[in-house]
Amino acid sequence: MMIPTLLLAACTATNVEGFAYSPLSLRPIVACGPEATSTSIHMGKRKPSMKERRRQRAKKLPSATVDRGILNELPSVDTWEKTDASVGSKRESIPTSEVAEEDNAAITDEETSIDKETEETIAKASSLVQAQRKSVGCLTHVRKRVEESFPINEAAKGLAEKGYFVYDGFLSKAVDGDSENEDAALGDEMVSEMLSESSSMLANDKMQRDITRIADGEFVAQIVGGENYVLCPRITEYVVSITRHLPPLLNKEYDVIGAGDLPKLDSAASMGSLRLYDRKTKLGTLSFLANPEDAASDDSVSERPFGVVCGDSDGTENDSRRLTAMLYLSSKEWDSSNGGGLTMETDGQKVEAIRDRIVLLRSDVCSHRHEPWLGSDDSGLDQASCAIVHFIQG
Repeated sequence: MMIPTLLLAACTATNVEGFAYSPLSLRPIVACGPEATSTSIHMGKRKPSMKERRRQRAKKLPSATVDRGILNELPSVDTWEKTDASVGSKRESIPTSEVAEEDNAAITDEETSIDKETEETIAKASSLVQAQRKSVGCLTHVRKRVEESFPINEAAKGLAEKGYFVYDGFLSKAVDGDSENEDAALGDEMVSEMLSESSSMLANDKMQRDITRIADGEFVAQIVGGENYVLCPRITEYVVSITRHLPPLLNKEYDVIGAGDLPKLDSAASMGSLRLYDRKTKLGTLSFLANPEDAASDDSVSERPFGVVCGDSDGTENDSRRLTAMLYLSSKEWDSSNGGGLTMETDGQKVEAIRDRIVLLRSDVCSHRHEPWLGSDDSGLDQASCAIVHFIQG
């Protein structure tokens, strides 16, 4: 086949924009002169393969040598774990017997600690149970004394006729029968505890000075129970139990004897208080208020006036107290020479502050006078107290 003349003439030229003619093939050429363009250069390069690129990068990286001596010094994997630990985390080897002894000692200490805690818990629980039993026993004792031993008929008659009634050994009086004698011993112990609670309250600043009798060395405190129960548990139990059991019996007896003018009493509420005498406080006060030569004398105490618990007639109308019970708490050696007690205005009767003596008087009509406490420097005669319960009108 003959190539046209014009086409052959064009292909035989020296340079035709990147191509040269050859009778065998038409192949591209790379222009290397100033006339070469970017297009001609790009068309002349071949893109290297991935393998070639890796070889080129390997030639550029610096060569790294490994010190086989370090690796040769390391033990094989199967023996490494059986050797000592490396420096910095090496632990001293402990014989198996010593480890067992330490474990046994730790277990023994733990068991000892548990045993101590258990013993303390048992001791606290036992103490709580004993305290509850003691409380129930005291409440029950007061109830039994009111219902079984106290002469309720005579008390109602005395209140109706004279306005007061006096009874000795309210909590500790012994009567016939072994069980009753045991109750008497319990009552005597209760009186002693009540007196001890009074002294403890004074020592712990739980009582207030009676400023109306500043020179007499007397202190007062309200018996309210609740959080203050721990201060005087026996006194609180006495107030609670006598409030619950005495008014119903008196109310019933008032109807029996026909004393309709006597007010009925509430068995659900009362007012409890405590009065304590301290001889040291009295003498200390007198040393400031009286002449030095009269400081140790009890003759400087002025005589107190007569009056009723509710005050004057105007106070009676606004006061719900209708019956007052005074239980004297003192040592067994306390007698008339140590002072205290009451004097009744109507008949001049003197009532001494004998241990475990209870006095009932009508709060609104019975005029009386509190005699000053004296005591002595003898042991057990420097303090005395009186638990007072005001029963209110029902």
